[in-house]
Amino acid sequence: MSLLQLKNVTKKFGGVVAMDALTFEVEKGQIYGVIGPNGAGKTTAFNCITGIYKPEGGEIIWKGENITGLHPSKIADKGIVRTFQNIRLFGKMSVAENIISGRHMKSKQKWWQGLLATPAYKKDEYENWMKVSEIMEFLDLMEFAKTPTNSLAYGIQRRVEIARALATEPELLILDEPAAGLNDKETLELVELIFKIRDMGMTVLLIEHDMDMVMQLVDYITVINFGKWISDGTPEKIQNDPIVIEAYLGSDDDDDEDEA
Repeated sequence: MSLLQLKNVTKKFGGVVAMDALTFEVEKGQIYGVIGPNGAGKTTAFNCITGIYKPEGGEIIWKGENITGLHPSKIADKGIVRTFQNIRLFGKMSVAENIISGRHMKSKQKWWQGLLATPAYKKDEYENWMKVSEIMEFLDLMEFAKTPTNSLAYGIQRRVEIARALATEPELLILDEPAAGLNDKETLELVELIFKIRDMGMTVLLIEHDMDMVMQLVDYITVINFGKWISDGTPEKIQNDPIVIEAYLGSDDDDDEDEA
């Protein structure tokens, strides 16, 4: 059974069909890529999976359960967590504080136990901070633990955002253009990091425009254009698929029309 399935998922904005009966399946342990030209509907698909948008048609199945239209917090509770193309951190908070904000879903305590500083609350807090330290070590962020994130370089901020997502202990990590704004060195480091995350037992689903990165990183790819599925397969197959090449580069007929 697939970990995640999209079955004929459709999303409309007024008269515009942003996603048209999109179907694909992600297997446990994969690094799965969704690619397509700008405006193809990739982020719309991620927004539907994570509950930000409610599709008008189709089903989103997570481990056999229909999660279509669930609230984002409910979907996160089930183990699906994402990052965004535009980094969304608490800029005045430290790196450690940003990461621990992802632990609230794992806390076992009630609000009043914090006020009373009960032994159970202290134990829970200790365990959460130990998890934060573990994640900072994993992502080479310890030296920035007390640094406000708005004073950090962009590439480090990206790592902090991923760290906060990992703090929720997801089964599926969804990355929306994680290499956006990174230099070549930072992109290579990101590729290594995603492999390490997969090796921890997590499944990764990503959108990315850096095709060199995609082709060396992912196990399987779905290509969409104008909200529709147009192809899928291994990186080798997708690189040589004439339908995909036409979607990205345009056909000779398109060139002829432009000249006319």
